[in-house]
Amino acid sequence: MHLSQYYNSFIIYNILLIIFFSLTVNGVPLFPILNIICYSIFHFLIIYLGIYYYRKKLYLIYFLYGLGLDLFWINEIGPHLITFMFALSIFYLTFKYLNNLRKLNIYLMLLMTQITMILFEMFISQMMFGFSFNLSYFLKIALLSIIFSYPIFIIFSKIDRVI
Repeated sequence: MHLSQYYNSFIIYNILLIIFFSLTVNGVPLFPILNIICYSIFHFLIIYLGIYYYRKKLYLIYFLYGLGLDLFWINEIGPHLITFMFALSIFYLTFKYLNNLRKLNIYLMLLMTQITMILFEMFISQMMFGFSFNLSYFLKIALLSIIFSYPIFIIFSKIDRVI
């Protein structure tokens, strides 16, 4: 029996979002690098959903995950919610253009969007709440995003083909 009889790709990606959201929010204090990897994968996945599976349901999904990250991490509504909703609006405006790109161009755009979103989240956190901008932390996230994003993109492409 094929998995596609029970689940479509959108549902599988949402299950993965829940898993990586939980790992990101709860964190493992003994392995801080694992927390950064989960945070990076979560962002990549949410952007992937916005580009490949744009639909109205994503506004609620982006809103809830943005709100959840903000409330669990900083006890305020702010940077993640603003960044996620803004990104989804940009995806909506560029949807027709994005569908005409080759896979490599979409991958590079996903990666650049991910790094830019994380940078904006850090800047908004600094402006709204006075959190210091930690360049070394940002560079760790950017480097791990670059390392893990292509294998994840390949896995997601295979999921899309199989299901």
